[in-house]
Amino acid sequence: MIKRVLIDTDIILDVALARQPFLELSKLVLLLLENNIALGFITSNEITNIYYILRKVGGDEKARKFISELLKFLTVISVEHSDILNALGYEISDFEDSVQHFAALRNQCDCIVTRNIEDYKYSQIAVYSPIDFLSIYKELL
Repeated sequence: MIKRVLIDTDIILDVALARQPFLELSKLVLLLLENNIALGFITSNEITNIYYILRKVGGDEKARKFISELLKFLTVISVEHSDILNALGYEISDFEDSVQHFAALRNQCDCIVTRNIEDYKYSQIAVYSPIDFLSIYKELL
């Protein structure tokens, strides 16, 4: 069973911005983590990106409140110098995703959950869409 999960920014924003048709599956992914079915992680740069986007849409107070709620069940992992260096020379074409990939590896995550599966085709760890991740836990839903 998967124990350590890095959640990609798109999953968080699906919930924060109620983006259809992705909202329900992304909410279920976060609910599993909130209920301690697996340990959820998010990178430090994801937090700042999420704050920036949410502040633009709903203001500072709403952005801070949403992030505070997230941090009740997601652990922030740092992005290290080595993650950046590794990402610069790796085959994952989206630089931000490559950085997250190396932060996840360094923190021994079992997988990354994202809607951008194609961006991670050279990942060294498992990458799941929300529906595929949820199918692993279907007996708990």
